[in-house]
Amino acid sequence: MSRLTGPLAAIVVVVCAACVPSTVSSPKAPPAETLTQSIDAQLAKQEAFPWSLKRPLAWADFKGEPPRSGAASAETAYTLLYGARCTGQTFELRVIAAFRPKESWVRPAILKRPPDSARALKHEQTHFDLAEVHARRMRRHFAELIAPCRVSTDDLSDIAERMVREESAAQEKYDAETDHSRVPAEQARWDKEVTAQLSALVKWAR
Repeated sequence: MSRLTGPLAAIVVVVCAACVPSTVSSPKAPPAETLTQSIDAQLAKQEAFPWSLKRPLAWADFKGEPPRSGAASAETAYTLLYGARCTGQTFELRVIAAFRPKESWVRPAILKRPPDSARALKHEQTHFDLAEVHARRMRRHFAELIAPCRVSTDDLSDIAERMVREESAAQEKYDAETDHSRVPAEQARWDKEVTAQLSALVKWAR
């Protein structure tokens, strides 16, 4: 089970209104925050960490309190952070799929059954991997835009929000078709497909 968290579907848009060359700051003005600094600040605020092939999820990452009711064994809370900025006609983009430990949880009972625990953790990892697939699709889409600095801020935001809705729909479909990992054949199919998509989009890895 997964949950996309954060304001505005976890999209942070940092785009200059007209994408004109930036003016020279006065000596006393503080330096402008870079796009990377802005996104990193959001990660720190949410106490989240970005997706990494070298950093698979572990149950120790799930620090939230499970709800008292419900059939789910665990829940992955994640965020999609998006930032875009134009300096003159130079377009800069950053998209991050990040895991939120304090809002992710696992029921203690599942941890006492090793086979079920491993199955559930793999299911949650694929949720996070699927978020990264869509982050890479977003990077690819914006990289392929013609003259993105001529696109309005509202239009850029609309594109990002549409792609986040597509990601959310894919997560719901994943849970529905695997029945939250209870259908082994479907779980194996999704695991294989998501892994293949990550490989196909490796050019757009962060």
